[in-house]
Amino acid sequence: MKGRVKVLCPQCERLIALEVFRVEGPALIITCGKCGAETRVESVPATATATGNAPAPARPPSLPPRVSLESTSGGSNVVVLRTAGHEATQKAARAADEGPFTLPEGVCPKCIAPRATTPSCPYCGILFESFDEASVLPPKWLREEWVEVLRDWGNAPRHAQLRRKAQQTDALAAVGRLYRLRQAAVPEDPVAEEGRADVLRLAAAAMSFRPPQDDDVERRKKVVFGATLGLLALILVLGLLQLLRSS
Repeated sequence: MKGRVKVLCPQCERLIALEVFRVEGPALIITCGKCGAETRVESVPATATATGNAPAPARPPSLPPRVSLESTSGGSNVVVLRTAGHEATQKAARAADEGPFTLPEGVCPKCIAPRATTPSCPYCGILFESFDEASVLPPKWLREEWVEVLRDWGNAPRHAQLRRKAQQTDALAAVGRLYRLRQAAVPEDPVAEEGRADVLRLAAAAMSFRPPQDDDVERRKKVVFGATLGLLALILVLGLLQLLRSS
């Protein structure tokens, strides 16, 4: 219908009519009629309230919304839905070309925690003056794949594949640091937040996982080692006794 407000879904990137939505407190929940994805909008524009729902309370001006509705140029009845993930994806793509491993100001060069005024980092303990940034440079394969991931930042399966490969090659710590770099550059980046959380989960699972058969193998090794020591001790005693008798 002519004049109907349309929204660009950030999930499937289709232009859909603003028809299926609901109000939850101060937020507007929009459902894409194509892919079924739901997007939370913290502020409700006048175009949404015109369909019959009561307007939601305005968000405090001191807290900028994570989601914004912007009209496209040349189309007054088309609204582009921009989420924090959409903005993070654009910034990640720029970082791939401008400096994928550039260290933000005011952070520790190793653990990316807020940099203290002391000579050493209170979190990881490094000395800032003598720290060599080359020591935390990711391996070559990870540097190359990370740049490609930055260019396709919204591709969740690609992130998962990278984390699995890092787990298999003992590079989880390096991947976790790269996600922290993105969080330092874009604090509200949901992709970086989810990626770092998954890295921590994979690391914890690897530390806690120990196959039961490994315990049996360790016990057998201890038994064999103890029996070998006992046999050597017995041979030594018998040799000493033989020596004493002969003398």
